Amino acid sequence: MKSHIVLRGAAGAIAFLVSTSGVVGTASAADPSPSAQAAAPRWTAAAAQRFWTDKRMAEAKPLPDDGRPASADATSPNTGRSQSQRAGVGPGSSHFGGLPMIGRMYVQRGSGSYFCTASVINSAHHNIVLTAGHCLDARAGTGSLAFVPQWTAARPRPHGIFPVDTDSRGRSQVWIDKRYYDRGHTKGAPWDVAFARLGARSDGKRVQDVVGGNALVTGRGYAFPRVRLIGYPGTDPQPLTCTNSTRKFTPTDGTPGSYLRIACDDYRSGTSGGPFLANFNTHTGRGDVVGSVGGWKTGGPTADISYSPYFGSDIRRLYDAAVAGTPPARPGVLSQ
Repeated sequence: MKSHIVLRGAAGAIAFLVSTSGVVGTASAADPSPSAQAAAPRWTAAAAQRFWTDKRMAEAKPLPDDGRPASADATSPNTGRSQSQRAGVGPGSSHFGGLPMIGRMYVQRGSGSYFCTASVINSAHHNIVLTAGHCLDARAGTGSLAFVPQWTAARPRPHGIFPVDTDSRGRSQVWIDKRYYDRGHTKGAPWDVAFARLGARSDGKRVQDVVGGNALVTGRGYAFPRVRLIGYPGTDPQPLTCTNSTRKFTPTDGTPGSYLRIACDDYRSGTSGGPFLANFNTHTGRGDVVGSVGGWKTGGPTADISYSPYFGSDIRRLYDAAVAGTPPARPGVLSQ
Protein backbone atom coordinates (compact mmCIF):
# COMPACT_ATOMS: atom_id res chain seq x y z
CA MET A 1 0.00 0.00 0.00
CA LYS A 2 3.04 2.27 0.17
CA SER A 3 3.70 2.51 -3.58
CA HIS A 4 2.15 4.19 -6.55
CA ILE A 5 0.05 1.97 -8.78
CA VAL A 6 -0.89 1.98 -12.43
CA LEU A 7 -4.47 1.33 -13.37
CA ARG A 8 -5.88 -0.13 -16.51
CA GLY A 9 -8.75 1.74 -18.09
CA ALA A 10 -11.52 0.74 -20.42
CA ALA A 11 -9.58 1.51 -23.56
CA GLY A 12 -6.77 -0.85 -22.70
CA ALA A 13 -3.46 0.77 -21.80
CA ILE A 14 -4.95 3.79 -20.10
CA ALA A 15 -2.91 4.92 -17.11
CA PHE A 16 -4.65 5.91 -13.89
CA LEU A 17 -3.28 6.62 -10.44
CA VAL A 18 -5.68 6.23 -7.55
CA SER A 19 -5.65 9.31 -5.31
CA THR A 20 -6.28 9.19 -1.60
CA SER A 21 -6.82 11.88 0.97
CA GLY A 22 -4.54 13.01 3.70
CA VAL A 23 -6.37 14.49 6.64
CA VAL A 24 -3.02 14.60 8.41
CA GLY A 25 -0.66 16.97 6.59
CA THR A 26 -0.33 17.80 2.93
CA ALA A 27 0.92 15.23 0.47
CA SER A 28 3.90 16.00 -1.69
CA ALA A 29 6.15 14.01 -4.01
CA ALA A 30 7.62 14.06 -7.48
CA ASP A 31 4.84 13.73 -10.03
CA PRO A 32 5.07 11.63 -13.18
CA SER A 33 6.82 13.21 -16.13
CA PRO A 34 4.90 15.98 -17.94
CA SER A 35 4.67 13.84 -21.06
CA ALA A 36 3.11 10.98 -19.09
CA GLN A 37 0.69 13.37 -17.40
CA ALA A 38 -0.37 14.88 -20.71
CA ALA A 39 -0.97 11.42 -22.20
CA ALA A 40 -3.52 10.39 -19.56
CA PRO A 41 -7.06 10.64 -20.97
CA ARG A 42 -10.07 11.49 -18.82
CA TRP A 43 -12.26 8.62 -17.63
CA THR A 44 -15.70 9.59 -18.92
CA ALA A 45 -19.26 8.32 -18.67
CA ALA A 46 -19.06 7.12 -22.26
CA ALA A 47 -15.88 5.13 -21.54
CA ALA A 48 -17.39 3.69 -18.35
CA GLN A 49 -20.53 2.67 -20.20
CA ARG A 50 -18.53 0.91 -22.91
CA PHE A 51 -16.34 -0.88 -20.40
CA TRP A 52 -18.89 -1.85 -17.73
CA THR A 53 -21.24 -3.88 -19.89
CA ASP A 54 -24.20 -5.70 -18.35
CA LYS A 55 -22.27 -8.96 -18.68
CA ARG A 56 -19.14 -7.64 -17.01
CA MET A 57 -21.15 -6.19 -14.13
CA ALA A 58 -23.06 -9.44 -13.64
CA GLU A 59 -19.82 -11.44 -13.56
CA ALA A 60 -18.11 -9.08 -11.11
CA LYS A 61 -17.21 -10.47 -7.69
CA PRO A 62 -16.56 -8.87 -4.30
CA LEU A 63 -13.04 -7.50 -3.99
CA PRO A 64 -10.53 -10.10 -2.76
CA ASP A 65 -9.30 -7.59 -0.17
CA ASP A 66 -12.73 -7.61 1.46
CA GLY A 67 -12.19 -9.72 4.58
CA ARG A 68 -15.86 -10.57 5.05
CA PRO A 69 -16.99 -14.21 4.59
CA ALA A 70 -17.44 -15.05 0.92
CA SER A 71 -20.49 -17.27 1.40
CA ALA A 72 -23.25 -17.91 3.89
CA ASP A 73 -21.65 -21.24 4.77
CA ALA A 74 -18.25 -19.74 5.52
CA THR A 75 -16.80 -21.02 8.79
CA SER A 76 -16.50 -18.40 11.48
CA PRO A 77 -12.90 -18.01 12.67
CA ASN A 78 -14.25 -17.14 16.13
CA THR A 79 -16.54 -20.12 16.75
CA GLY A 80 -15.64 -22.76 14.18
CA ARG A 81 -19.32 -23.07 13.34
CA SER A 82 -20.70 -22.54 9.87
CA GLN A 83 -22.81 -19.51 9.11
CA SER A 84 -25.85 -21.72 8.56
CA GLN A 85 -25.41 -23.08 12.09
CA ARG A 86 -25.26 -19.53 13.42
CA ALA A 87 -28.44 -18.36 11.68
CA GLY A 88 -30.63 -16.29 13.97
CA VAL A 89 -27.86 -14.28 15.63
CA GLY A 90 -29.22 -11.21 13.92
CA PRO A 91 -32.68 -10.42 12.57
CA GLY A 92 -33.59 -11.95 9.26
CA SER A 93 -32.27 -10.09 6.26
CA SER A 94 -34.12 -10.08 2.98
CA HIS A 95 -33.39 -9.35 -0.65
CA PHE A 96 -35.25 -6.44 -2.20
CA GLY A 97 -35.20 -4.24 -5.28
CA GLY A 98 -32.83 -1.73 -3.74
CA LEU A 99 -32.84 2.03 -3.27
CA PRO A 100 -31.92 4.55 -5.98
CA MET A 101 -29.09 6.19 -4.00
CA ILE A 102 -27.34 2.92 -3.09
CA GLY A 103 -25.55 0.69 -5.59
CA ARG A 104 -22.37 -1.06 -6.60
CA MET A 105 -18.96 0.57 -6.94
CA TYR A 106 -17.09 -1.28 -9.68
CA VAL A 107 -13.33 -1.76 -9.81
CA GLN A 108 -11.19 -3.48 -12.46
CA ARG A 109 -8.01 -5.16 -11.24
CA GLY A 110 -5.91 -7.04 -13.76
CA SER A 111 -8.33 -9.22 -15.71
CA GLY A 112 -10.87 -9.36 -12.87
CA SER A 113 -13.99 -7.28 -12.29
CA TYR A 114 -14.97 -6.52 -8.70
CA PHE A 115 -17.34 -4.43 -6.61
CA CYS A 116 -18.22 -3.06 -3.19
CA THR A 117 -21.34 -1.25 -1.98
CA ALA A 118 -21.52 2.56 -2.17
CA SER A 119 -24.13 5.24 -1.49
CA VAL A 120 -24.77 8.82 -2.55
CA ILE A 121 -24.15 11.46 0.12
CA ASN A 122 -25.83 14.85 -0.12
CA SER A 123 -23.28 17.48 -1.14
CA ALA A 124 -23.07 20.96 -2.55
CA HIS A 125 -22.08 19.75 -6.01
CA HIS A 126 -24.33 16.65 -6.02
CA ASN A 127 -21.49 14.27 -6.91
CA ILE A 128 -20.18 12.47 -3.78
CA VAL A 129 -20.47 8.78 -2.88
CA LEU A 130 -19.36 6.91 0.23
CA THR A 131 -17.82 3.45 0.44
CA ALA A 132 -15.22 1.60 2.52
CA GLY A 133 -11.57 2.65 2.43
CA HIS A 134 -10.42 -0.93 1.82
CA CYS A 135 -12.55 -0.99 -1.34
CA LEU A 136 -10.65 1.87 -2.99
CA ASP A 137 -7.24 1.87 -1.35
CA ALA A 138 -3.99 1.30 -3.22
CA ARG A 139 -4.33 -2.47 -3.23
CA ALA A 140 -7.89 -2.53 -4.52
CA GLY A 141 -8.26 0.53 -6.69
CA THR A 142 -6.36 -0.79 -9.66
CA GLY A 143 -8.95 -0.36 -12.35
CA SER A 144 -11.56 1.88 -13.94
CA LEU A 145 -13.92 3.00 -11.17
CA ALA A 146 -17.64 3.48 -11.75
CA PHE A 147 -20.79 3.68 -9.63
CA VAL A 148 -24.03 2.03 -10.73
CA PRO A 149 -26.96 3.02 -8.50
CA GLN A 150 -29.63 0.43 -7.63
CA TRP A 151 -27.99 -2.35 -9.64
CA THR A 152 -29.90 -5.64 -9.81
CA ALA A 153 -29.44 -8.57 -12.15
CA ALA A 154 -32.87 -7.90 -13.63
CA ARG A 155 -32.22 -4.16 -14.10
CA PRO A 156 -28.45 -3.70 -14.29
CA ARG A 157 -28.39 0.07 -14.84
CA PRO A 158 -31.81 1.58 -14.09
CA HIS A 159 -30.31 5.05 -13.52
CA GLY A 160 -27.29 4.81 -15.80
CA ILE A 161 -23.62 4.68 -14.85
CA PHE A 162 -21.42 7.34 -13.23
CA PRO A 163 -17.62 7.32 -13.60
CA VAL A 164 -15.40 8.20 -10.67
CA ASP A 165 -14.01 11.51 -11.84
CA THR A 166 -10.37 11.92 -12.84
CA ASP A 167 -8.25 15.04 -12.86
CA SER A 168 -6.30 16.40 -15.82
CA ARG A 169 -3.52 13.92 -15.09
CA GLY A 170 -5.86 10.93 -15.14
CA ARG A 171 -5.87 10.39 -11.37
CA SER A 172 -9.09 9.08 -9.81
CA GLN A 173 -10.64 11.46 -7.32
CA VAL A 174 -10.87 9.34 -4.18
CA TRP A 175 -10.43 10.66 -0.64
CA ILE A 176 -9.13 8.29 2.07
CA ASP A 177 -7.50 9.36 5.33
CA LYS A 178 -3.74 9.04 4.93
CA ARG A 179 -3.50 7.22 8.26
CA TYR A 180 -5.31 4.31 6.67
CA TYR A 181 -2.45 3.92 4.19
CA ASP A 182 0.30 4.55 6.67
CA ARG A 183 -1.03 2.13 9.31
CA GLY A 184 -2.72 -0.55 7.21
CA HIS A 185 -6.09 -2.27 7.44
CA THR A 186 -5.72 -3.21 11.12
CA LYS A 187 -4.03 -0.25 12.81
CA GLY A 188 -5.80 2.09 10.40
CA ALA A 189 -9.24 0.51 10.89
CA PRO A 190 -10.80 3.66 12.47
CA TRP A 191 -10.32 5.41 9.10
CA ASP A 192 -11.67 2.66 6.80
CA VAL A 193 -13.83 5.13 4.87
CA ALA A 194 -13.63 6.53 1.34
CA PHE A 195 -15.41 9.31 -0.49
CA ALA A 196 -15.31 9.47 -4.28
CA ARG A 197 -16.26 12.30 -6.59
CA LEU A 198 -18.33 11.18 -9.55
CA GLY A 199 -18.39 12.59 -13.03
CA ALA A 200 -21.69 13.28 -14.74
CA ARG A 201 -23.83 10.68 -16.47
CA SER A 202 -23.69 10.55 -20.28
CA ASP A 203 -26.51 13.12 -20.48
CA GLY A 204 -24.64 15.54 -18.22
CA LYS A 205 -26.73 14.95 -15.08
CA ARG A 206 -25.15 14.61 -11.65
CA VAL A 207 -25.81 11.54 -9.56
CA GLN A 208 -27.64 13.28 -6.71
CA ASP A 209 -29.91 15.04 -9.19
CA VAL A 210 -30.83 11.66 -10.66
CA VAL A 211 -31.23 9.39 -7.63
CA GLY A 212 -31.18 11.65 -4.57
CA GLY A 213 -28.93 11.13 -1.58
CA ASN A 214 -28.69 10.70 2.16
CA ALA A 215 -27.32 13.10 4.75
CA LEU A 216 -23.95 12.40 6.36
CA VAL A 217 -24.35 12.63 10.13
CA THR A 218 -21.29 12.68 12.41
CA GLY A 219 -20.64 12.94 16.12
CA ARG A 220 -23.85 11.20 17.26
CA GLY A 221 -22.32 8.30 19.15
CA TYR A 222 -22.63 4.56 18.67
CA ALA A 223 -26.09 3.53 19.92
CA PHE A 224 -29.01 3.97 17.54
CA PRO A 225 -32.37 2.25 18.23
CA ARG A 226 -33.14 1.56 14.57
CA VAL A 227 -30.62 1.41 11.73
CA ARG A 228 -31.34 0.08 8.28
CA LEU A 229 -28.36 -1.73 6.78
CA ILE A 230 -28.15 -2.21 3.01
CA GLY A 231 -25.47 -4.00 1.02
CA TYR A 232 -24.73 -6.14 -2.03
CA PRO A 233 -23.63 -9.62 -0.86
CA GLY A 234 -21.56 -11.97 -2.99
CA THR A 235 -22.99 -12.55 -6.43
CA ASP A 236 -26.62 -12.29 -5.29
CA PRO A 237 -28.96 -10.76 -7.90
CA GLN A 238 -30.34 -8.18 -5.44
CA PRO A 239 -29.12 -6.26 -2.38
CA LEU A 240 -29.97 -7.18 1.20
CA THR A 241 -31.87 -5.07 3.71
CA CYS A 242 -32.13 -5.47 7.47
CA THR A 243 -33.13 -3.25 10.41
CA ASN A 244 -31.72 -3.51 13.93
CA SER A 245 -30.21 -1.43 16.73
CA THR A 246 -26.50 -0.63 17.00
CA ARG A 247 -24.18 -0.52 19.97
CA LYS A 248 -20.58 0.35 20.76
CA PHE A 249 -17.88 -2.27 20.21
CA THR A 250 -14.29 -1.85 21.36
CA PRO A 251 -11.87 -4.58 20.12
CA THR A 252 -9.59 -6.36 22.56
CA ASP A 253 -7.22 -7.67 19.90
CA GLY A 254 -5.08 -4.55 19.66
CA THR A 255 -7.10 -2.83 16.93
CA PRO A 256 -7.42 0.83 17.91
CA GLY A 257 -10.68 2.71 18.22
CA SER A 258 -14.30 1.79 18.85
CA TYR A 259 -16.94 0.85 16.27
CA LEU A 260 -20.65 0.63 15.63
CA ARG A 261 -21.86 -2.97 15.81
CA ILE A 262 -25.05 -4.30 14.23
CA ALA A 263 -26.43 -7.83 14.06
CA CYS A 264 -27.90 -8.62 10.63
CA ASP A 265 -27.75 -12.07 9.03
CA ASP A 266 -25.87 -12.92 5.85
CA TYR A 267 -23.96 -9.70 5.16
CA ARG A 268 -21.14 -11.35 3.20
CA SER A 269 -18.28 -9.93 1.15
CA GLY A 270 -19.49 -7.28 -1.25
CA THR A 271 -21.49 -5.49 1.44
CA SER A 272 -18.43 -3.48 2.52
CA GLY A 273 -19.22 0.21 2.21
CA GLY A 274 -22.94 -0.39 2.73
CA PRO A 275 -24.53 2.51 4.66
CA PHE A 276 -25.89 2.41 8.22
CA LEU A 277 -29.09 4.47 7.83
CA ALA A 278 -30.63 5.99 10.97
CA ASN A 279 -33.96 7.83 10.97
CA PHE A 280 -34.90 5.96 7.82
CA ASN A 281 -38.12 7.17 6.21
CA THR A 282 -39.92 4.33 4.43
CA HIS A 283 -41.95 6.80 2.36
CA THR A 284 -39.01 8.79 0.98
CA GLY A 285 -36.46 5.96 1.10
CA ARG A 286 -33.96 8.27 2.79
CA GLY A 287 -32.15 8.47 6.09
CA ASP A 288 -29.07 9.71 7.90
CA VAL A 289 -25.80 7.91 7.18
CA VAL A 290 -24.17 7.28 10.58
CA GLY A 291 -21.75 4.56 9.46
CA SER A 292 -20.70 2.21 6.67
CA VAL A 293 -19.63 -1.44 6.70
CA GLY A 294 -15.91 -1.55 7.36
CA GLY A 295 -13.44 -0.81 10.12
CA TRP A 296 -12.71 -3.69 12.47
CA LYS A 297 -11.57 -6.64 10.35
CA THR A 298 -12.85 -4.74 7.28
CA GLY A 299 -16.42 -4.97 8.56
CA GLY A 300 -16.29 -8.11 10.67
CA PRO A 301 -15.09 -11.73 10.43
CA THR A 302 -18.60 -13.22 10.32
CA ALA A 303 -21.51 -12.53 8.01
CA ASP A 304 -24.11 -12.00 10.72
CA ILE A 305 -22.38 -9.17 12.60
CA SER A 306 -21.26 -6.01 10.81
CA TYR A 307 -19.16 -3.09 12.01
CA SER A 308 -18.55 0.50 11.03
CA PRO A 309 -15.86 3.02 11.92
CA TYR A 310 -17.12 5.74 14.22
CA PHE A 311 -18.28 8.72 12.18
CA GLY A 312 -16.73 11.61 14.09
CA SER A 313 -14.73 14.71 13.25
CA ASP A 314 -12.15 12.82 11.15
CA ILE A 315 -14.83 11.54 8.80
CA ARG A 316 -16.44 14.97 8.62
CA ARG A 317 -13.10 16.57 7.64
CA LEU A 318 -12.57 13.89 5.00
CA TYR A 319 -16.02 14.56 3.54
CA ASP A 320 -15.40 18.33 3.59
CA ALA A 321 -12.14 17.82 1.69
CA ALA A 322 -13.94 15.77 -0.97
CA VAL A 323 -16.70 18.34 -1.36
CA ALA A 324 -14.23 21.21 -1.55
CA GLY A 325 -12.10 19.34 -4.08
CA THR A 326 -8.95 19.64 -1.98
CA PRO A 327 -6.27 17.65 -3.85
CA PRO A 328 -6.29 14.14 -2.36
CA ALA A 329 -3.06 12.74 -0.98
CA ARG A 330 -1.68 9.68 -2.73
CA PRO A 331 -0.61 6.35 -1.24
CA GLY A 332 3.07 5.99 -0.57
CA VAL A 333 3.62 9.75 -0.34
CA LEU A 334 5.05 11.16 2.88
CA SER A 335 3.36 14.09 4.58
CA GLN A 336 5.25 17.30 5.23
